[in-house]
Amino acid sequence: MPALEHYTPGYAPRIVRFMERRTAETHAAFFLPHLRSGLRLLDCGCGPGTITRGLAARVGPGPVVGVDVEETQLDIARSDLRNPANLTYRNSGVYQLPFPDAHFDAVFAHALFEHLGEPVKAARELRRVTKPGGLIGLCAPDWDGFLFGPPDPEVLAAAALYRRLQEDNGGNPTAGRSLGLWLTEAGWSEVQMSARYECQDDLHLMGEFLRDRLERSPKQDDVFGRGWTDEVSLKRILQALRTWEKRRDGLFALAWVSAIARA
Repeated sequence: MPALEHYTPGYAPRIVRFMERRTAETHAAFFLPHLRSGLRLLDCGCGPGTITRGLAARVGPGPVVGVDVEETQLDIARSDLRNPANLTYRNSGVYQLPFPDAHFDAVFAHALFEHLGEPVKAARELRRVTKPGGLIGLCAPDWDGFLFGPPDPEVLAAAALYRRLQEDNGGNPTAGRSLGLWLTEAGWSEVQMSARYECQDDLHLMGEFLRDRLERSPKQDDVFGRGWTDEVSLKRILQALRTWEKRRDGLFALAWVSAIARA
C-alpha cells in the first residue's frame, strides 16, 4: 500500500454505528438484479458485514467471502448471529487477495475505492480473482455532489476539512466519477455507470460522523500545526454541526456512483 494511504473515517464506535445502517437492499440495489443463487461472491472492504449478509442471502447456497483490512471490523461481522451458513470472513487488503486466479463469479466493493491511493491496481487484483465473464460491482461517493441544507458556511467548512483529510490520507473524495475509467484501465469490459442520491434520514448521524472525525484531527492529523484550521475555527465548526444536526428543516444528501463491468 502507498505509505500515505489511511482509512479516513477510522473505527470509533460512532463511525461504526453510522456504517452499520447500510444494507444490501439500500446500498447494493444496483448490483442485486445481476446476482443469482449459487454464485461464488467476494465482498471486498466488507466492514461490519451488514451489506455482505444481504449479498450472501441473494446468492445462497453459493459461498460468499467478506474481506477487510481491519480485524476489529471482522470481529463485529463474525459476531452477528444473522450470518448465513454460506458466509465467511477473512482479513485481507485489496491489493493482494488470498485467493487463486478466477476464483469468484462476482466481486463487489462498496465505499472502498475512495480510500485507495492505487485504485487501478485494486481493480486489476479484483479482476485476477474473477472468472472470465464474471461480474464486478463498485460503488463510491462523489463529494462534489453532496448537499447540505440549509446553507451554512461553517457546516460547509466542516465538510471541506474532512475532504482535505481524506485527500491527505491518499484517498479521493470524488472517486465515484472515475470508477468506470479505473475499471477500463484495469482490463474490465462492458462498463455501465449510474448514480443516485441517498437522503440521510437522521442528520444527527451525519453530524456525529463528521464531529467524531474532526475532533480527532488536531492530534491525529496536526491540522493546527499545518495551518488547515485553528482551535477557535474548529470549535466554531463543531458547534455549527451540533446545531445543524438538530434542525427539522435540514438536509444531507449523498451522491453515490456505481459501476458494473465484466471480466
